[in-house]
Amino acid sequence: MQHSVRQIEEKLVSISEDDTIEISLKQLLFVYKAIEEWRDYFHNDAHYPTLEEVKKYIGNRDQGMYSVLDHIYLKIFDNVFSEDMEDL
Repeated sequence: MQHSVRQIEEKLVSISEDDTIEISLKQLLFVYKAIEEWRDYFHNDAHYPTLEEVKKYIGNRDQGMYSVLDHIYLKIFDNVFSEDMEDL
């Protein structure tokens, strides 16, 4: 499954640039640092010479970067978005 910026933007066309939410600086920085780590890992092919290395990095709900993504989705964003926003 491939994803692109355009595909994601198309799902968000109904949202105005003026719509806002409130999130703490600490929560925002947690998300930023997680994205920064994913980018740092995947921008360099030497970090993942084998599929096993990628699987190890991704991990699962208890460890690895998937656990970080799961935390962001379930703990940080669950408190930020209302139920009607989750359907967008």
